Amino acid sequence: MTSAAITILGLGPGSIDDLTVEAFNLLTRAAQQKQRVYFRTMVHPTVEPLLQRIPDLHIESFDRLYDESEAWHALYERIAEEVCALAAQQAVLYAVPGHPLVGESSVQLLLQRARARGLSTKIVSGLSFLEPVCNALELDPFDAGLQIVEATSLATLRGDEVGGK
Repeated sequence: MTSAAITILGLGPGSIDDLTVEAFNLLTRAAQQKQRVYFRTMVHPTVEPLLQRIPDLHIESFDRLYDESEAWHALYERIAEEVCALAAQQAVLYAVPGHPLVGESSVQLLLQRARARGLSTKIVSGLSFLEPVCNALELDPFDAGLQIVEATSLATLRGDEVGGK
């Protein structure tokens, strides 16, 4: 597997074809070693085709926490806590939609907690949602003056903070 206590793997934006070779190989190796892989959520279009290609993949998700949590931040805090607790016992492979460092709050909380506990981490890149959007619109985000705002943070702002009256 890997020497990191926690390996955080990006599943890409949706198509199984967007999964990186490194990510696919890690998942295949985990299945061969009968290692459980923790998915932030099973609600992702890559999951079913992935299970068809790697039928022995053992997945556990954190979907159960979505109904139990009242706010996104609380949900991601619980996921980070659980992953760190698992990683204190054995190496953990944690898979998230898209790229682990693009719009993935659970990963930022997990990285903070892992550092505080002395747990090593490794990021396995995945395509984010940005690349397919740029492809579809045929644009270079830098030339277009792209600005990125995380919607759940935006939703907590007052109207005058986002240009309203």
